[in-house]
Amino acid sequence: MNAPSPPDVMPPGSALSVLQNLQAGLDAHRRGDLSSAEQHYRAVLLAAPDTLDAYNLLGRLLVQSGRAGDAVPLLRHAIDRAAAQAPLWVSYTEALLAYGAIATAREAAEKARQLAPKEVDVLYIWAEAQRVAGAWVAAADGYRALLAAQPGHAGAWLQLASCLQAMGDLPGARQAAQSAVQYAPQAPECHNNLGSLFAAGDEHAVALAHFDRALALRPNYAAVLINKAASLRETARATEALPLLEQALALTQGHAQAYAGLALARHSLGQLDAARAAYREALQRQPQDAETQWNYALASLAVGDFAGGWQAYAWRWRKAAPPLPQRAWPWPIWTENDVGGKRLLIWGEQGLGDRLLLLQFLPSLIEAGAKVTLETDPRLIPLLQRSFADVDFAPEGTHADPALLLRRFDGHRPLGDLAVTVPPGKPLLQADAAQAVLLAGQYRQGSKDKLIGLSWRSANPTLGAAKSLRPADLAPLADIPGLRFVCLQYGATAEEHAALRGLFGDRYIHDPAIDAQNDLAGLVDQIAALDLTVTVSNVTAHLAGALGRPVWLLAPPAGRSLFFYLMAAGEGTPWYPGMRIFRRRHAEGPESQLAAVAKGLELLEK
Repeated sequence: MNAPSPPDVMPPGSALSVLQNLQAGLDAHRRGDLSSAEQHYRAVLLAAPDTLDAYNLLGRLLVQSGRAGDAVPLLRHAIDRAAAQAPLWVSYTEALLAYGAIATAREAAEKARQLAPKEVDVLYIWAEAQRVAGAWVAAADGYRALLAAQPGHAGAWLQLASCLQAMGDLPGARQAAQSAVQYAPQAPECHNNLGSLFAAGDEHAVALAHFDRALALRPNYAAVLINKAASLRETARATEALPLLEQALALTQGHAQAYAGLALARHSLGQLDAARAAYREALQRQPQDAETQWNYALASLAVGDFAGGWQAYAWRWRKAAPPLPQRAWPWPIWTENDVGGKRLLIWGEQGLGDRLLLLQFLPSLIEAGAKVTLETDPRLIPLLQRSFADVDFAPEGTHADPALLLRRFDGHRPLGDLAVTVPPGKPLLQADAAQAVLLAGQYRQGSKDKLIGLSWRSANPTLGAAKSLRPADLAPLADIPGLRFVCLQYGATAEEHAALRGLFGDRYIHDPAIDAQNDLAGLVDQIAALDLTVTVSNVTAHLAGALGRPVWLLAPPAGRSLFFYLMAAGEGTPWYPGMRIFRRRHAEGPESQLAAVAKGLELLEK
């Protein structure tokens, strides 16, 4: 086979050859023949070292071909020869951004703006430098200044949308992204951006339409394949997402985000071994990705790998939306194993269910001799005071209690950092035994009926819908004799009470004296009065489990909502030995799940 012919580079020596090489390089550059274009540009610089256009074009080519490190000194050399040329500063800024020298890039962009404050290319690169630096407000102002001069600049609309999204202005971001689509309807990037914004607002049907349009314009667009797969996963179509992610992996030769997307899809299908393998591949390529570390933690904890799971769990504070509340205390974070006699402030994090889970690790700290103060949700304090006589409690608020800040502590730790082993799985809470007996008699009304607590809804703002049932879903329980059903649902509505009375008649009991939302101690006494609690995954499940009472949990489809305490399989969980889990298969409704519960209740009655 003959070797390929070298490009037809004009020999140096004349102004004509310089112009011919420059034009030939530009033609090759435009058709994507970067190797030939580079040789022509270098020939120009060899013959005429002061040819600024050649420096500029060669610098852009080097950035385009992934060699920003070579472009930076080349363009700096050109600027030293002609510091008043704004286009060189623009190219230099682009090279610096690609190289990762963000601070220097912002300085270069500012120099370009001083030289040519009204040039569109200058305005754009200045805004880009601010955006890459995370200076969202400045970047947005820069894009707006450009758009005032050139309203049809689709790229500026596109990047303005990303800035507004980062600033939390989702409606403004969508409006900007729609303008980008309006001015560049054939640009798949614009459709991808708009689709992503709809996905961020959980409007996945609209998002999928834009992702499909982007793929029609560019079928092998890996970023869109990953985004479309995410929307399919969020709409319980993770099986359809898998081939898209495999395609993205092939196109990107194993990009971290493609692996992370594949892991999430496998996770949501309950395929946790495959999910963990994909998470590890993603983390091998991008180990600082906090979201992937967090999801790997949830998958690992769900399969019982507590050592690996808790190690990755520590990444929760680096997530884009870390657990709340975050606290900035004046004392050091306590990391020493020796806690004997130390005054430690432990502070709660995440939701009530997470706090009850993680409290299982508090007794070992107390047994080791620590003097503990626990800052937590005020609703938990009356309940926890029954169980932890040696612990001081401080109510959590929007801001730390000033009186607490005046106290002296050797250190502080978030509650989740105490978890480093297998969960103890021991009853943690105590009910008022006398009150529980009183309530049981009140609910039975002289009968020998068994008392079954019911809770059917989760108020979690992001995952609650996946966990919740409708009152009508409980119909399979209605015909079982010898049972009375006690409402444990916090925030139950009048309509829900009416629907359940329609199912169970006078065997449905709602006790208005107990505020299940705010009086958690009263709710625990109520649970202790019952023979069994049947509930979805919510705080009622955690209270019954931590009390050590029998509880049957109606789990959502395997892996669907990443609830690690429910584990990956089986009817039990090491967190709550008294809990029996009724699992629902992926893409299945609650009918068979409730039928299994009904059969179990019939056996219980016998």
